Amino acid sequence: MAAPRSIDALIDEVRTSHEALESTADEAERLGTAPDALVETMRRLRTPMVKVPIEVGGDQLGLADQMRYFEVLSYSNPTAGWIGFNHAGVAGLVAALFPEACLGEVFGANPAPLLAGVATPSGTFEFVKGGLRATGTYRYASGVRHADWIMVPAIESSDSGSVRLLVIPAENTNIGGDWDVMALKGTGSVNVELDGAFVPEHRTANPLSGPQRGGPMYTLGYQAYVSGENLGFTLGVCQRFFDEIIDYATVKSRGRDGRLADRGAFQYELGKGQLQVNAARAFGQSTLAHAEETYLANNGLTAGEEQEVVSMMVYCTESAVGAVNRLFHFAGAGSLFTSSVLQRCFRDAHGSAQHHVASNIAYDKFGQQLIRGVDISG
Repeated sequence: MAAPRSIDALIDEVRTSHEALESTADEAERLGTAPDALVETMRRLRTPMVKVPIEVGGDQLGLADQMRYFEVLSYSNPTAGWIGFNHAGVAGLVAALFPEACLGEVFGANPAPLLAGVATPSGTFEFVKGGLRATGTYRYASGVRHADWIMVPAIESSDSGSVRLLVIPAENTNIGGDWDVMALKGTGSVNVELDGAFVPEHRTANPLSGPQRGGPMYTLGYQAYVSGENLGFTLGVCQRFFDEIIDYATVKSRGRDGRLADRGAFQYELGKGQLQVNAARAFGQSTLAHAEETYLANNGLTAGEEQEVVSMMVYCTESAVGAVNRLFHFAGAGSLFTSSVLQRCFRDAHGSAQHHVASNIAYDKFGQQLIRGVDISG
C-alpha cells in the first residue's frame, strides 16, 4: 500500500508536471473531454487518491489542503482540476463508505482508479436476489467518458424511500448526451443512464450508516465535503487569469493609447483584484482549517458549522470571479480568440460560479442562522 503523500509533495508533483498538463488544455476543450494524454498524466499523479482514506492507500487531504492542491492543478489545466476533484471526491466516498469486497474490486489492482459520480438521486432501484436493479438518468457526470467506475445514488421504488449508493463499472452503463457549453468545455459532464442495471450487494452502501474508515471528514454533507476542492478550482483559474493578464498588458497597446500596463485605471483594478483573490484564498484557508480542527475534535460538524463553510465558499467564489470580471474588458478583442488563455479563464471562472454548490442561496441560509442567533463565532 502506498504511503500517504504530504501536501507539499503533491503540489511539487503537479508543478513539475505543469507542461504536460498545460499542453492538453486546448485539446480538451476541442474534444469536449479529457484527451488520453491528460488522463494518463492524472493517473501518474494519482490525483484520484488525494481524498481517499489512508487505510485504502490514499492521501486523505483535509479540506484546507484540498483547496491548495486543486488550486495548483486547476492553474495548470482547468479540465484536470475539475474532473480531478470529481474523481477524488467520489473515490474518497467509495473508499470510506463501501464494504471491503467493493474496495478490492475498485482499488485492488488499480493504483489510481477514475470514478465519476452524481450527487442527485435521480434514479430508482428495487431489491433482487444478490443485490438490486437500478434505472435512471443522471446528469452532469463530469469525467465520465474516461471513468473506470461510476457512483450514483438511487431511491427505492417502493414507498420506503430508502437511498442506496451504487458503484457500477462504466462499461455497464449508457453514457451519452451533448456537452456543448460555454464553460468547463473539456469536462465532458454528460449523462449516465441505467436501464435495469444489476448491482451486487457488496457494491452498494447506505449513506446513513456513516463511514467505515477514514474518520469524520466523510460524515460531512455534500456541499461541505466538496467545499475545499471547489474553491481551489476557482482560485486556480482566477489566479491564472491574473498572471496571464499581467504578461498580456506589457505587450498589448492600442495605437497612441500606449501599453495597457501603463494605464492607471488598469493598474488600479489589477492591484485591487489581486488583493481580492488573495483575501478569498486566506479566508478559505482559515475557515477550512478551522472546520477541520472542529470535525476532528467533535467527530463531525453541526448543520450550522457546515453552513458557515458553504457560505464562505460561495462568498470567496463570488469575490474572486468578480475580480476577474472587472479586468476582462481591459484586454480588448484579442482576448476573445479561442487561442487566448484569458477567455478560457474568464469562462471557467463563471462556470465554477454557476455550480449549484456555489449558489448564493447559501447567504439566505446563513442569514437565517444569524436571525435565529446560532453561534457561528467559532
